[in-house]
Amino acid sequence: MAISPAVTIATLSAIIPSPSQHLLRNWFTYSITVRKSTDLNRSDCPYIRRLFLIPMIRRIHKLTKDNTRFLAVIDPTRIDQWALRKAVSMAKDRDNAKVYALLCVHTGTECDDPVELRTVELRRQTIWLDEIIGSINEAGVDIEAIVEWDEDWREAICNVARDNKIDLVIKRASGRPNALASSDRQLIRSLKSALLLVKHDPSGDLKKVLMAVDFNASDESHTALNDSIIDLGGRIRGSSDTMELHAVSAYPDSDKFVHPPDVAKKLKIDRSQAHVLQGRAGDIIPELASKIGADLVIVGNVGRRGLSGITIGNTAEKILMDIQSDVLVLVREESIERSAA
Repeated sequence: MAISPAVTIATLSAIIPSPSQHLLRNWFTYSITVRKSTDLNRSDCPYIRRLFLIPMIRRIHKLTKDNTRFLAVIDPTRIDQWALRKAVSMAKDRDNAKVYALLCVHTGTECDDPVELRTVELRRQTIWLDEIIGSINEAGVDIEAIVEWDEDWREAICNVARDNKIDLVIKRASGRPNALASSDRQLIRSLKSALLLVKHDPSGDLKKVLMAVDFNASDESHTALNDSIIDLGGRIRGSSDTMELHAVSAYPDSDKFVHPPDVAKKLKIDRSQAHVLQGRAGDIIPELASKIGADLVIVGNVGRRGLSGITIGNTAEKILMDIQSDVLVLVREESIERSAA
């Protein structure tokens, strides 16, 4: 597991409230069906390793360049669309960036003509989404509205992200700021794109970013995540004199200790912003994020498939659960199944 910083946040215009009747209908008709994913295994082969590792690194680099594609997940039960506001604020500072606004709807209501019900509902939701986009997009960002009819909104997000080659999915975090809802947890495990979970109103400027890196990592997957996080942190900071770029590395015992001045030199940050602390990463990182008042924490997660990936409570998920600031998750599926010697 590793962690990294996010994206520039600009001051945004307030959203024009939508009719309360529409939101009330959405609240009662919006349904979720959790669909179990099929477990797959991949062989231990360098070709597979490059197949999954290299595209992930390229997506991370692209987040700081032009032609970036953002996917903002629309919440049909809320007036203020934080994800779309964040996407617009990020896209307006990039040339040729595009935002896809995804609204996933479904109703379990039984009727004599389900096809007609679907047609009417999709038309109504499309009109509402166009109004939301118009109220937020004063910057004139290229935004494409997508309304999907699907019982499983997580699957719809993954499909749209894949089909449109999305670089960053932005979603308002479900539940409380200091919790990780099971729905978001499942999305992280299924999504192949980077994911930004917005936990607070995105109206402030980005002042403090925390990168979590593991300098004790030795395997290829985690080492690549470390390198990508460090590179992304430097790109995000750019030439800014006001944004603080922090890094944290947790170590379990003294023989794994890394000297903070070495961390600061490697990451090209101030010595006071290099934090090397003893303890479990799942405890250290959220505590430090709260202590320094981080606006954003970027987490790189190496996920697993099969039974080992079903278990809830790994280090990455504990960090996501306890952190109260926005979190950018760099997701990469573990491509190597180590065979017994």
